Amino acid sequence: MTQFEEQVEVALLNSLGLLNSLRDRDQLSMVPESEWASITAKKIADQFKGDYVPFVSEVEEFNTTMGKPNNYEPVIPEEKEWMFVYDFILEELEEYKHACETGDIVEVLDALCDIAYVSIGNGAMLHGLKDKLWDAYQEVQASNMSKACVSEEEAQQTVERRSQEQNEPCHYEKVGEYFIVYRTRDKKVMKNINYFRPDLKKFF
Repeated sequence: MTQFEEQVEVALLNSLGLLNSLRDRDQLSMVPESEWASITAKKIADQFKGDYVPFVSEVEEFNTTMGKPNNYEPVIPEEKEWMFVYDFILEELEEYKHACETGDIVEVLDALCDIAYVSIGNGAMLHGLKDKLWDAYQEVQASNMSKACVSEEEAQQTVERRSQEQNEPCHYEKVGEYFIVYRTRDKKVMKNINYFRPDLKKFF
């Protein structure tokens, strides 16, 4: 069990203890049991926000173990430092390309792990972005998801707008609960008319 898993376990046990205490005192109605899971999840997320970040915390631990520096304030370091990350990413991208070309799925996994380790982990710790990375990632995810239309009316309006802009036909298809607008020629996804760009400046 990792240190993070132990911390989560302690937090869950504390939450369960409070839940049982409320139940014993017939005060459970204060917080409906059906809502307890989401409340507990939020408390744990708030507690560990900025503490554990997937891919980043592992590199932080590695750097500490190996006596390498970790930066905790946003910074553009010396060129030789960021060039190490840049060159390493390029090297791993080439390994990924070679693994795909040779059909070696094990090496594909190895390359992807190394890319994540270096680009997300080393990059975040080098530039002092650990406490910003996860929230920024969620902002980018929300932006990407805003490309999808949530109603057929919105999809129809998007088709009309994008067809005019592209000067060629676009159409929409229902995919799960969303409506996705495509450029008909090559099925490239077209942005919803209500798409929003990620605002990463707000994290500084």
